[in-house]
Amino acid sequence: MKHKIMILTIITFLLMIVPIVTVTATPDYVFKVGEDANFIASCDIDGVPCNPTTALCNLTLRNPNDGYVVNFKPMTVKFGGDINYTLKTNQITQIGEYPGKINCMDGGFNKTATFIMAITPTGEDAGYGLFLILAISSIVILALGMWAGNEYVGFLAGALFLITGLYSIAYGIGNLTDLYTRAIGFVGLGLGLIFLIAAGYKVVEGILGEDKAF
Repeated sequence: MKHKIMILTIITFLLMIVPIVTVTATPDYVFKVGEDANFIASCDIDGVPCNPTTALCNLTLRNPNDGYVVNFKPMTVKFGGDINYTLKTNQITQIGEYPGKINCMDGGFNKTATFIMAITPTGEDAGYGLFLILAISSIVILALGMWAGNEYVGFLAGALFLITGLYSIAYGIGNLTDLYTRAIGFVGLGLGLIFLIAAGYKVVEGILGEDKAF
């Protein structure tokens, strides 16, 4: 029975995690939520920097809900090929990934580039490192605890599931913080509480049993 619970837990958690890890792309630009973002890119046609007097570059950017943040708005073209557009705080209020596109025209030439911009709580690319370490550690320790029938190891697994759930709710997974990542967080919290209570009951039962032996 305990092995069935372990397998069901592992499958459930992995099925929820895999879609996010496999679908989410690595962002090209990362900015911090609550701050203006000075978006800077480069424009060149066949390796030659765009001329600021003749080039016209436009930015299109969507938010994580697929709504337009900027819809084909002109960017500032500078000498050397740098182009920029300043995004105000009220335009990028959502944590997550913003797909974008830049279209530049210069001297009869046309060039389009796509990118992913991320807005995160810290202004850095969170990646999956810490979340995967917590999630995998929780599953491995749970498996070991159930396999060995050791309630103390099970208690530790429950605590790790709780931490994984709290981390997912607070910081999301990778650069995503939405209803799906929160759902994973609440699942982690629920599993953690279940294993903590079950393991804690066994620990107390064992202590009381030892007391009766005396």
